[in-house]
Amino acid sequence: MKKTTLITLLAIDAVILAGIIFLVGHSWNRYRAKPSIAEVNTVTPALPKELRIVSMAPNLTEILFALGLNQEIAAVTSDSDYPSQAQSLPKVGTFWQPDMEAIMKAKPTHVFALGFKQQASLAERLRSMGCKSLSLNIESFPELFSGIRAIGKTVGKQEQADRLIYRIQNTQNTLKRRFAGRGDPKVLWVIQREPLRVAGQDTFVDEMIRTCGGQNAIEKTLHQYPPISQESLLAAAPDIIIEPADSAKDYERLSRTAGEFYGRYPSLPAVRDKRIYVLDGDLVSRLGPRIEKGLQEVARCLWPQEKFEE
Repeated sequence: MKKTTLITLLAIDAVILAGIIFLVGHSWNRYRAKPSIAEVNTVTPALPKELRIVSMAPNLTEILFALGLNQEIAAVTSDSDYPSQAQSLPKVGTFWQPDMEAIMKAKPTHVFALGFKQQASLAERLRSMGCKSLSLNIESFPELFSGIRAIGKTVGKQEQADRLIYRIQNTQNTLKRRFAGRGDPKVLWVIQREPLRVAGQDTFVDEMIRTCGGQNAIEKTLHQYPPISQESLLAAAPDIIIEPADSAKDYERLSRTAGEFYGRYPSLPAVRDKRIYVLDGDLVSRLGPRIEKGLQEVARCLWPQEKFEE
């Protein structure tokens, strides 16, 4: 392979990875490594009389609301659309482009950010200005639990954090026990159709698939979200294809065009058996409190004959 071609491919992978990070924290969620002790200890144990919290990512916003901090959240990013109360709060820019002036205008006592470069740099800058801030890497279920626990400790909501973690873990354990040894159907998790890009094994998506009694149709790969060729798709022979949608409009488009797109591969078991599912990306791709509902949605796709609680 020529050097220029390799550089081009690496650049494309970097762009795709950036998009995946956005999807995880925004509508589809990913970050590696637990919050460091140093980061946690930048917040003084003694809390101010009035908490004013700024959230820099939709999944963090959902966690804060789930911990009962409705009245303490002063501002959120414009991508924070759940719960509905978040939509009426002051905005501090977007997930990718924070507005420092808007953040300072909110007069925060605490700022919670994610651990990728842009937000980590923002958090460091805020700390240097004397603002208490916490950077969290949330890329897997263990890291989600670690992040919830760190937020709870920071704002004096440890008990609520423990209850939230228990609730999600209880859903995981229930699904694992229920569907263990059922046959491990092969699941292809498509995050992009053209070019075709899927979720590999070293991802929280793989954790969800295995929790629900399935296996990833993709073998171990170099990249977490690799592009795959038509030949690789046919060799994977998935029993089930799942696509998350990042909006209502996207959900309608993916659902409407799924038959035509995958109809090109009639030999695939998923196509033959009409087992192609489009899911709400906010449930299955945003690592936050609603991921337990996302797990149940994935389980419904794998085991449609089973009954699930609404």
